[in-house]
Amino acid sequence: MKVKLLGAAQEVGRSGILLTLDDGSRILLDYGVSLEGEEPQFPLPVKPKEISFVSLSHAHLDHSGALPLLYVSASPPLVTTPLTLSLSDLLIRDFLKLSKYYVPYEYSEVKGMMENAVLKGFNESYEFGGVTVSLVDAGHIPGSAMISIDTGSYTVVYTGDYALHDTCLLRMGDKSALSKADLVVTESTYAEFDHPPRDWVEREFIATVTEVIEGGGTVLIPAFAVGRAQEILCVLAKYNFPYKVYVDGMAKAANDLILEDSHLLRDPGLFEKAVGMATKVRDWNDRKKAVEEASVIVSPAGMLQGGPSEYYMEKIMEKEKNAVIFVSFAIPETPARQVLETGVFASPTKKGMVKARVEWFDFSAHCGKSELIETVKISKSNAKFLLVHGEAEAERAMKNYVEEQGREALMPALGEEVEIEI
Repeated sequence: MKVKLLGAAQEVGRSGILLTLDDGSRILLDYGVSLEGEEPQFPLPVKPKEISFVSLSHAHLDHSGALPLLYVSASPPLVTTPLTLSLSDLLIRDFLKLSKYYVPYEYSEVKGMMENAVLKGFNESYEFGGVTVSLVDAGHIPGSAMISIDTGSYTVVYTGDYALHDTCLLRMGDKSALSKADLVVTESTYAEFDHPPRDWVEREFIATVTEVIEGGGTVLIPAFAVGRAQEILCVLAKYNFPYKVYVDGMAKAANDLILEDSHLLRDPGLFEKAVGMATKVRDWNDRKKAVEEASVIVSPAGMLQGGPSEYYMEKIMEKEKNAVIFVSFAIPETPARQVLETGVFASPTKKGMVKARVEWFDFSAHCGKSELIETVKISKSNAKFLLVHGEAEAERAMKNYVEEQGREALMPALGEEVEIEI
């Protein structure tokens, strides 16, 4: 078989992996955009009419945001979970609405994407010719899946983004598919270090938030609308946080969609409690009220780039009693990264030093170093690994782990097509 990386090659973002099987079938795994920098970066082009089918691992834009391009001139089947489809629709439509730059597709192509979806739950199969595709719980965000492709002769597993640790929101990913794969196409985002124990992170986070609130301050938590916002709400609910919590922006719509599929969560009851204890921000009056009282505000955008969090940051940044707490990786060249590195916040309407307390907590929903090594150890002794979705140094670290365990590892460059004998 052949594998060509259209994106996520020694970089994080704009995932796109094209498989060409020995029978000529062409399978596209994810097709996302990179939001690093001023304009979105798209993956390398592919001819939609030559694609047998597409499979989407999860809804985040760095995996889904370029998919509508495939439906400008063709209509390939899109295999994914029902929740991933609905969350992708939410995120892509918001991406189009907020874009201040040219995006090479329109809402009609998003509609085409939705209409060509083939929806499968975890461990359900899709047959195409002699190929069987199964989706396995990845433990990354609600609805996220590893994609297993069985050709009859060999099995390829694409991890997408995955986690082998439990969180408040989700159970860890299902390892079973990883142990059966002949080729593992794996993310290597955090191959160079481990995440701290989740219980410790939660307790430190709760202690910090409580301290700020009890000092009369407002806490802004910029969070990704899908995944991280829900995790933070669950942590607050788990510790019976007694103070006012607001939720704003697209996280509200994501909460509603995830509630419809709450059986996918680790503790549906905890999530229902978390959503119930948070006050939805309905309008500008609610926003003004939230920043004037000792409260916690969970709001997209996680990078302080657009969304209500930008407004909240402008309002809370100049008072030392307030705090902004980051709970996600800060993408380079974003306002969030600038605040963490320089203490300066800049938006289209305001720029200045942040006097409020600034903190960062590692609530990652990706595998850390030990979990990636565990993936290698539980794989077949003759399994091969193809590394994606990591900066070059992280992929090199992952390559070393794979080779130390006696397996072969490949880390192709962008646009490079490698032939793999299995």
